[in-house]
Amino acid sequence: MRAIAGLLLCLCGAAVQADVDTDQAVEPSGQDAAASVSVKGIRDPDWKPYGAMLKGVKRFEEKHALAPGAELRFILEPRRADVDMHAIALRLESDEAGMAILLGEHNIFSLPVGQGPLYEKAELTVNRKAGSVRWIPYIRSAATSDTIRRLGDLRLACEVHWAIDKDSLPFAMRTAMGALGGPCNFVSQKGTYSFAGPRRIATATISFNGKSAPVPFSGSSFTPPLRERDWSDDSVIELTFGHD
Repeated sequence: MRAIAGLLLCLCGAAVQADVDTDQAVEPSGQDAAASVSVKGIRDPDWKPYGAMLKGVKRFEEKHALAPGAELRFILEPRRADVDMHAIALRLESDEAGMAILLGEHNIFSLPVGQGPLYEKAELTVNRKAGSVRWIPYIRSAATSDTIRRLGDLRLACEVHWAIDKDSLPFAMRTAMGALGGPCNFVSQKGTYSFAGPRRIATATISFNGKSAPVPFSGSSFTPPLRERDWSDDSVIELTFGHD
């Protein structure tokens, strides 16, 4: 149990989701060529299977009631402080076709879906070395921000993230985690799914209908009570940040 929980903690920490509302679109053909050169100029670029990302889209649709007012987008975040996140180029590539995907502010993007048989075995690639970035669901209801987070949004983000990444685990480990409820409903207190804020957190509190409680946090990460059904999806987590 402890070994599984420890791996769960390593695999399932969600990254920063900055409070931005920018429309995403596929880049026009002129920029498409430039982006192609940028991505292909990187040896061993970071990538994600398109099919895995589509599993996240399907899970979002199945669980959309957790955050009915939110849309599904994704955000690219650096895995290390030395990763340059400026001028990121993102492409959807298969052996038969390719397209550039426009990144909004903070490298937020919408995943193109329904692209047909030419993209059945496609990959998403970015012009950074493999292992440089995290691919994180960005799910925000209206009136949320870096300091105000809605619990249903966080629950749905966890569900989407798990749907995307679980097949990358060895079969035995994936099966064991699934039997324990998965990271979003993990039955042991040892297994938790954490989210990261943009800065070091000073306080974290969850509240709903006059009830409130502290939320565990460490550094810039906080661990909301995803599996505790006493807390409504409309519960609000309020964060305050320290001065770095």
